[in-house]
Amino acid sequence: MQASEIMTTHPRCCSARDSLQGAPKIMLEADIGEVPVVDEQQKLVGIITDRDIVVRCVAAGESPDTCVVDAYMTAPAVSLTQDASVEDVANAMAQAAVRRIPITDKEGRLCSIVAQADLEHSAARSQKEKVSQRVSTPH
Repeated sequence: MQASEIMTTHPRCCSARDSLQGAPKIMLEADIGEVPVVDEQQKLVGIITDRDIVVRCVAAGESPDTCVVDAYMTAPAVSLTQDASVEDVANAMAQAAVRRIPITDKEGRLCSIVAQADLEHSAARSQKEKVSQRVSTPH
C-alpha cells in the first residue's frame, strides 16, 4: 500500500514569513496540530506545531502576534514523497517520533500529509502501533 492511498490531500499550510499568530488560527479551523510551511513555489521548508508555538515562543515570553513562523518552525521537516509505502511512512514517523508526515512530489512541493489517524483508518492499522509506541515514549 502506498502513502498516496491514505494521505490527506490539499493540507492547509502557511509561509515562513507569516505572522506566528496565523498558525494557531489555521490549526483551530482545520482541527490539526501541525501546519506545513512552504515557500512561494509550494516547496516544503518546515513545520510549525502547536508545541513549537507554546514551548519556543509563548513559554519564552514572546508574543505570537509579533513573531514570524520562520523563527519558531521546525526545519527541515521530516517528509516523504508520494511513492513512499505506508510502511515507509510508519517507519519515518516512529524514527522521528512524530504523528504526521508531509508528503511531497519529486520536486519537493507539498501535496499532502499523512497523520497517525490516517494509518488507523486504513488497511495499515498494524503500522499505527509502531508509531504509537515510539511517539508516546518520553524523549
